Amino acid sequence: MKEMINRRIDAKGRLPPKTDTKIDLEIDYKSYAFSIQELVMYFLSGGLFMAAVSWLFYDSVLAWLLLMPVVAYFLKDKERYACLNRKRKLEIEFREVILSAASNLQAGYSIENAFQESYRDIVVLYGKESVMAKELRLMFRKLGNNEPLERALSNLADRSGVRDIRDFADIFQIAKRGGGDLRGIITNTAQIIGDKQEIRREIETVVSEKRFEQQIMRFIPFFIIFYISLTTKGYFESLYHNLFGWILMTAALAVYIVACRISDRILHIEV
Repeated sequence: MKEMINRRIDAKGRLPPKTDTKIDLEIDYKSYAFSIQELVMYFLSGGLFMAAVSWLFYDSVLAWLLLMPVVAYFLKDKERYACLNRKRKLEIEFREVILSAASNLQAGYSIENAFQESYRDIVVLYGKESVMAKELRLMFRKLGNNEPLERALSNLADRSGVRDIRDFADIFQIAKRGGGDLRGIITNTAQIIGDKQEIRREIETVVSEKRFEQQIMRFIPFFIIFYISLTTKGYFESLYHNLFGWILMTAALAVYIVACRISDRILHIEV
């Protein structure tokens, strides 16, 4: 079976040739590894932001050194958003895979071959380096090692942490073992995922304007402090370089951070 699957995939041109040394590895979608370029970019942008905060709120280089560890939290936040975006890409592409698989089942393919045929559609839509294209290549390699398709899907569900993929993998496993209507299950699952994605797009459209306003409002306190410092020399001198001023400005900064986190939670609507 392994040789038959490999011949079929190679003949269709849907997998790299055997001489290709690149192997797709399992991805843990619950974490994200930054590239060197991303780390440098985020570290520099976080350091510049901390420098602006230290200058406007404390007028102190020491404050900048003390605030630099906060950049680690900034990187953690970026990692969380990167994981979320990658999960959404996976969910969108996974829907296209199961839609294509349902069509292939209707055309008379077996369930394994239906998923193999869907690889071509994913490459056309999203490219060979798309998230789901890599997952399909990994899945085919497991099939070539005589691993059942339901186990490969369950592995993807465990790694992704996406509820829809988890539900599909569980239902698929039960249906395949019990002889259920696989084409109907796959089609219904694709419809449910598509409806959720449509609702998410509508919500994003509605809150996009508010999100833009939120980004503007975040910079207004810095602009006000900068403008007053620039036009009225010495206005904030009584708040700098003394314990009372440090406490007051730290409290103001804490209120600002809490307000930002609350606004993020308000605009984050999970479907």
